[in-house]
Amino acid sequence: MGDATEAAIAAAEWKTQHELRPVPAGGPERAQWEKAIDERLRRLAAKVLPTAGDGAADWRCAMVEALSDLPAMVALTAAKKAIHTPYRFIGEIEGEVRRLADEMIVRRRARLLRLATMRAEIERAAAMPAVLPAEPTLPPTPEAVEALNGYMRRVGCATRFTVDGGTYQADIAEEVPSA
Repeated sequence: MGDATEAAIAAAEWKTQHELRPVPAGGPERAQWEKAIDERLRRLAAKVLPTAGDGAADWRCAMVEALSDLPAMVALTAAKKAIHTPYRFIGEIEGEVRRLADEMIVRRRARLLRLATMRAEIERAAAMPAVLPAEPTLPPTPEAVEALNGYMRRVGCATRFTVDGGTYQADIAEEVPSA
């Protein structure tokens, strides 16, 4: 497999696996994720309850915990995409975020499967033996040409073969001669 092809497949696999990593359990990475998801949830809450202000803070804290079971990048992307969906109630947001996340997870897993299949097909093609050139054949003997012409006439084709095997013309005979 070529270096560029291998590098492209490896990069695509790494990116997809990175997107499917779970939410960090603690530390600064968890705090960064919580801040990012909270910002998205704040916008969603403001869309549904524009007069709530900081009154939706408890809801956002609960949603941060509720969505932490999703892969980190998937949860962030799904929450960002959810802004484009109309909501009647704030309680509908989690369901929509989870629906979007499920679709994204399925697509990413399918992508990983396609990449693995692509890698296997490329490796299998690279491992195939080289095709050797055909051995040169000798021109047919006049007897072999006449035998073939006779057979072709018996099956209903008018043929003209030359001894060197280079010229061939076949026409369907209008009448099949009786044998």
